[in-house]
Amino acid sequence: MSGGRRWVVAGMCLYVAAALQPLTLRYALCGLRPDFLLIVLAVFTHFSSRRGGLVLGFLTGVVAGALPGANMAHYVISRSLAGFCGAWARAFGFEEGLATAAASAFAITLIAQLVLMFLAPPARIGPFLGATIGSAVLNGVLAIPLYALVSRVLGPIER
Repeated sequence: MSGGRRWVVAGMCLYVAAALQPLTLRYALCGLRPDFLLIVLAVFTHFSSRRGGLVLGFLTGVVAGALPGANMAHYVISRSLAGFCGAWARAFGFEEGLATAAASAFAITLIAQLVLMFLAPPARIGPFLGATIGSAVLNGVLAIPLYALVSRVLGPIER
């Protein structure tokens, strides 16, 4: 993610996502909760290098870990790895657009949550995996409008 403008926009989006994240406890959609921080991470990996994705993933993990009831180390590691993988996926040459933003949000959510599952195993794995897949689908859908807005604000993606 080159340029100060991208970092400022990413920071503002992370701030808003962190403020909205506690609301997902109250307003779940059919029992599924989106992860706004992972949505922001997924969208901004389209605009970043691997190093930028790693740094943004680290910052996303720090913000997620700072929320009540979270373990900082597990979130930092899982989000950093997901951010790195998301930014690395640009090397495969997929055409940038709304569909790839949705697919990357789906994949990044799965990667982050599966790594988190291995670092901090839940009491029941089956319901956790079901909630992860549902959340990944919901994050993919919610990434589309954010990607459209961010791509309009930041301009075309540099290769």
